[in-house]
Amino acid sequence: MSSTSTAGPVATNIGSAFNVTSGKAQLSNTQSAGAFAASLAAGLALFGIHQPRTFLVPEKERTDPPPKGLWQWILPVLRTPKTQFLQKSGLDAYFFIRYLWLLLKIFAPMAALILPILLPINSVGGKGPEFATGIYSNGTTWNNVTGLNTLAFGNVRPDQTNRYWAHLVLAIVVVGWSCWVFFDELRDYIRLRQAYLTSPQHRLRASATTVLVSSIPKDWCTPESLDGLYDVFPGGVRNIWINRNYDVLNDKIQQRNKLAAALEVAETNLVRNAKKAQMKQAKAEAKKAGSKQTKKEEKEQKKIADQKAQAMAQLDGVSANDPHQVKHSIGEVLRQRPRKESRENSQDRSHKKRFVPIAGVGQGIQAVGQGLTTVGHGLANVGKTMLGGFRSVGKEVDEKLNTTNGFVPTEGGVAGDQLQATGGFVPIDEDSATLDEDRPSEERASQHRVRDSAMADVQRRGSDTGSDTGSIAGSVKSYNEDDDYDATWRKYLKPKDRDTMRLPIFGWTWMISLPLVGKKVDTIHYCRKEVARLNVEIEDDQRHPEKFPIMNSAFVQFNHQVAAHMACQSVNHHMPKQMAPRMVEISPDDVIWDNMSITWWQSYIRTFVVLAIICGLVIGWAIPVSFTGTLSQIENLSNTLSWLAWIQKLPPWLLAVIQGILPQALLALLLVLLPMILRLLAKTQGVPTGVSVEISVQKFYFAFLFVQVFLVVSISSTITTVVQQIANSPQSIPTILASNIPKAANYFFSYLLLQALSTSAGALLQVFELISWFILGPLMDSTARQKWSRQISLPQTQWGTFFPVYTNLAAIGFIYAVISPLILVFNVITFGLFWIVYRYNSLYVTKFRSDTGGLLFPTAVNQLFVGLYVMEAALIGLFFLVTTADAEGNATSNSPCKAQGIIMIVILILTIAYQILLNNAFSPLYRYLPITLEDDAAARDADFAQAQEMQHMNDDPERGDPNVNPAATVSGTIEDLSDLTPAERDYLVQRAFQHEALRAKRPVVWIPRDDLGVADDEVYRTQRASKHIWISDQYTALDGKARVVYRRSPPDFSEVDLIEL
Repeated sequence: MSSTSTAGPVATNIGSAFNVTSGKAQLSNTQSAGAFAASLAAGLALFGIHQPRTFLVPEKERTDPPPKGLWQWILPVLRTPKTQFLQKSGLDAYFFIRYLWLLLKIFAPMAALILPILLPINSVGGKGPEFATGIYSNGTTWNNVTGLNTLAFGNVRPDQTNRYWAHLVLAIVVVGWSCWVFFDELRDYIRLRQAYLTSPQHRLRASATTVLVSSIPKDWCTPESLDGLYDVFPGGVRNIWINRNYDVLNDKIQQRNKLAAALEVAETNLVRNAKKAQMKQAKAEAKKAGSKQTKKEEKEQKKIADQKAQAMAQLDGVSANDPHQVKHSIGEVLRQRPRKESRENSQDRSHKKRFVPIAGVGQGIQAVGQGLTTVGHGLANVGKTMLGGFRSVGKEVDEKLNTTNGFVPTEGGVAGDQLQATGGFVPIDEDSATLDEDRPSEERASQHRVRDSAMADVQRRGSDTGSDTGSIAGSVKSYNEDDDYDATWRKYLKPKDRDTMRLPIFGWTWMISLPLVGKKVDTIHYCRKEVARLNVEIEDDQRHPEKFPIMNSAFVQFNHQVAAHMACQSVNHHMPKQMAPRMVEISPDDVIWDNMSITWWQSYIRTFVVLAIICGLVIGWAIPVSFTGTLSQIENLSNTLSWLAWIQKLPPWLLAVIQGILPQALLALLLVLLPMILRLLAKTQGVPTGVSVEISVQKFYFAFLFVQVFLVVSISSTITTVVQQIANSPQSIPTILASNIPKAANYFFSYLLLQALSTSAGALLQVFELISWFILGPLMDSTARQKWSRQISLPQTQWGTFFPVYTNLAAIGFIYAVISPLILVFNVITFGLFWIVYRYNSLYVTKFRSDTGGLLFPTAVNQLFVGLYVMEAALIGLFFLVTTADAEGNATSNSPCKAQGIIMIVILILTIAYQILLNNAFSPLYRYLPITLEDDAAARDADFAQAQEMQHMNDDPERGDPNVNPAATVSGTIEDLSDLTPAERDYLVQRAFQHEALRAKRPVVWIPRDDLGVADDEVYRTQRASKHIWISDQYTALDGKARVVYRRSPPDFSEVDLIEL
């Protein structure tokens, strides 16, 4: 195979500059094996290991860590049974891995069959590099074939056209084999999804028995009307939630949370800055006294300071104005319910609808409980092996880039290397001393005085404010600078050292604060006033939900799962489009509340507008992409275009930045913005759930990738020219594809290989996650809450933009399977690597908070038909374009492969019919359960209930109340609804589909304690300013370098939010 180097196009005018993207795949027409070596080298040496799911998730979701070593993890990953994937990762992750296996199942047998047949047919006795001049005297009629093209469709000589029958037969085999695999996999998908939906553990959830009913007429949108309507289904109705429009309340909550976070940052900065100033003063006094510490003494002093910080974080600290809305364990929540309640009498009262918010249930936060206690172990090895270089960072930036982002305790605490990657988290150590006794008596007495004063004031519950609890006007005292004359922070700081902020202009709360624009205020005092006011307003609104307007939708929960599915599939109303669409299997955390009031005609209009925008985006995206290419050739353009002559006057370094860095940066920004734009459009479309958003994005994103990644780079003409040509002559599609697709094959060889290596390496290494932990965390996280949030956040997968990437690669493989069969080798390598890597990530890296139940799998399978259709259309064009040659080498006008072309047209029609029939047969079963499964499911429910009852009795045989699960009183032990008794589950489910605005609780301002007493004093002063602000310095402190460390989750965190209802 020969190698030919092709220079990139040089732009000489604006038109050519904007066309640099079109057909660029054809520049790789004769790419050699040497180019593959470069692609291979570009992806290797990046593989790394990251295993947060072995310690940062609840116990039931944890995976045993694999053996240590660079490659030892492969065998355990390959041997892991599918049941473990289902239990640990859910259906979405399992079916994505199953999807990669489906692609391997298709391409591996195809490669084994096609390569031994077509490679010899294409290459042996083909045109080759000497055909045009060595066979016929007229060399202008035919082109030489070089490089990897000698193995492709176009290398067959014109006097050997009978060889194309092999291409036809193998194309039919490709279509037939693919269609059979699609059928087999969809059949297994339905079987497994039905088994999952009818499992006892899933049927316990509210989502299994709850239906979202949209577009309800006003007369029917009452609990009584809906109860009477749906009571005809088996088991009747259990709960009804009429949706109300809480947009105003939700805006207040978002503004409250934003200001509370700003107050938390400002208070933390005040405490830290005071400590830094005190340390600076002490150092200056020591220098003035002439006593200079040795390095050993400084190290010992820091060691003692860190020990004190750890001990301080172990103490309870001070908390003021706790409204006791947050119940930290399930036991606390369950103790609120009426005693002696059971599942049976709950069902008897099924027509008593519950609409009152349940106090004590916090807003959902993605977090884990027990996993935090061992966080240090898992990342310690990563910190040692991969980020050891960070330890050599200079002292000037030590505070920002130190990978500990916390302190390193000594004996009695955790090991130093364990804290290297814990983000400041301090594990609980029951044996560690409080170290109060180690402090000087004067310091200890001062600290106790501050704490006792604050606690005494807390116990008075705001008697100094003199305001009524519900009074908005009296929610906070007016601030006077004289109030802070005796503040502890004044000993070390001046008022100008406090944080300030700019208020948005014109009082627009939605606008961000702009520098030098708007009124400048003290952040702490302003946020105190506003947070207190908003807390009172929000809690008053939550007590009176009836004042908010009713929307035209509701959630109806049935007593039996089969009733919910029957209600979804029946005709509910006598007028068209009323009380429709209806959806089942909706997770409460997945509801998009803003779309709950959209009518059917609004949904139609929104869908039409969104689809028009998507079409424009798919076709017009080449314009901004081409503009980035134009920037890379701006110097050449300035030589030919007079109005760009000023560019030549720019400094060389600036011109280099514009041509070299700016285009890549803009292109990367475009690629980041695209998924965000698609999700915004999908949400604007009016879909009611996040699952529906992901399914819509999956469709949009695949269309975009197929057009921009495949068609645009394959076709030499511009996309607008092609669209115009197809619009004028639709029958020209096969000719366009046949003329362009074969020339771009070699480009996609490298593309597939590079995607396989780079994407797999990046997925294993988790570069962005490591940067987030070890660089962004120390740089950007200053408060305990910020450190905690980053600590417990695991990589999340957005399936809507995840599936299409691999579907597009598979479609490219289908298209070239017969035209350029060598691509099958790269398909097998690509999907084999992906299959191994994402099995690993699903087990050890990614946490899946929400689950669609595998609904994206059938959509992805249907999108694979696009690859088959384009392959068939391209082969139709290629067969009809085949010509023979006479003795002089002149092409004849007859079409020797007309029969093959006609047969392929028939195959195309049959493929379309097959897809239609396949979807007609399977699509009702994608979402809904058949009645035939109910009896078996009910029997499994009975067995499961008996096993759970025995387990609860074994946990505590002496328990007096059979309705109380002893495990529920232990924090962190409840991870699933199956851990609860029926009565406990029924009580929790009552709140499942309440609007998130009604469940929002007052946030705590969580600040770190310090040995100066500044934090305790701030708690005291905040409590004096208003009794409507919850502030606490519990379980967090400052270390020897005035950095925040913490021991527990925030005081406003509740483990109830971890349970999927």
